Amino acid sequence: MGYTEKVVVIGAGISGLACAFRLARLGLRPRVLEAEGRAGGVIETVRRNGFLFEAGPQSPRFPEPLWKLALELGLRDQFVAGDPKAKRYVLRDGRLHLAPFSPGGLIATRLVKPRSKLRILGEILGNTSPPEQEESLAHFVERKFGKDVLDYLVDPVISTVFFGDSQKMGMESAFPALVEWERKHGSLVRGALSSRKSSTAPKPLGSGSSFGGLRVTDSLPSLGSFKAGMGTLPEKLAEQLKEHIYYRERVECIAPSPGQTSRGWKVRLQNGEEIQTMSLVLAVPAYAAASLLEDTAPQLASLLNAIEYAPVCTVSSAYDRRAVSHNLDGFGFMVPRREGFETICTFWNSSLLEGHAPKGQVVITSFAGRDADRPLFDVPGDECARKIEAENAKILGITGLPLDRMVWRSEKALPQYNIGHARRAAQAAQMLRSLPNLYLAGNYLTGRSIGDCVQIAYRIAEDLHSKVHR
Repeated sequence: MGYTEKVVVIGAGISGLACAFRLARLGLRPRVLEAEGRAGGVIETVRRNGFLFEAGPQSPRFPEPLWKLALELGLRDQFVAGDPKAKRYVLRDGRLHLAPFSPGGLIATRLVKPRSKLRILGEILGNTSPPEQEESLAHFVERKFGKDVLDYLVDPVISTVFFGDSQKMGMESAFPALVEWERKHGSLVRGALSSRKSSTAPKPLGSGSSFGGLRVTDSLPSLGSFKAGMGTLPEKLAEQLKEHIYYRERVECIAPSPGQTSRGWKVRLQNGEEIQTMSLVLAVPAYAAASLLEDTAPQLASLLNAIEYAPVCTVSSAYDRRAVSHNLDGFGFMVPRREGFETICTFWNSSLLEGHAPKGQVVITSFAGRDADRPLFDVPGDECARKIEAENAKILGITGLPLDRMVWRSEKALPQYNIGHARRAAQAAQMLRSLPNLYLAGNYLTGRSIGDCVQIAYRIAEDLHSKVHR
């Protein structure tokens, strides 16, 4: 049968945009279907009254795949690097303490007791084994280092980076290398040293490597954003793909194209239009992909539906600098679950990156809402914001009302690699092999960062290109 399209990409978040961009660069003409009126998914920057308010990633890492994409888009001059050594703080008993990211910092910190410090520093001399069944991160840390370390060193970092619950997060799902190091060497430190010795040193990126005619520098930026905010990235991609993206196109269902010899897909939109495509990329969250696959691949849909997502409320607030007592010297602070606050973490955007606020003013962004059934998601957005701003005021010594604010809320913001996730991901990959020319792109099977999403999307695009031209 004939095809309307060679490739259809459903979803214009960073994964769908990166996949479509790479496909276009490889000479294919993808058709991108986006249900909303804008591209970018969770990445969004609101620019208002001289402030930059960020909904999602604040100043992410820029590993090689993401940096290459920025170079291809001509964004080198727009990039603003953050200081990777900027101070991070952890709240304990109402006071901010420097987060210890070095042996010296660990020895000096008051976040954990001396006995806990000795357990961490002496881990290289120990000999332990992981259980046969996958254990939670919380169980692993308590077993190895004690509850003090879990509560005030591990939990705040895990909550900030993954919005995750250490009681649910699975070690083999989220941190398989640590499990392997302990299993083989009885010690994380000995395992890490052995892994470092046996690994082949990567070729420096600057030694002859280039991408799209642009030379990749020896020193990749470790973290940063753009002069006009992180929204610059999806906005530039959408601009490049303007002939390919169709907005407010909601997909009703998908199914394999009829016919015994066909290996394509049929996509039906809510407006009744049907699209025949050789290949189909689902660049939507796991639960959205599951909904589309319920009739065609119910077992795969069930696996994807089992992936939990963390709820998040983002409150970005602007203040006059004189209203904030704290010097805001650093990256921001993390709040352990044990402290009893709704706030998970607060980033000091205007301290870390230039251009987020006019002179004499500041912008801070908080992430909150550890549990979907907490009242934070049952109140209006302004009331939610006032609660979080009150917590920040208590911690940072803020007086008066904010000059401006933005609030975003999502009850399914970030996928969680909880116990059993690794098994589900492997089963999903196996099931996909029986669904020719169907791809899943996103951060819910492997890889969670923006860089991971770009790398996965590029890999899919290149595989598609090789099949089309085989």
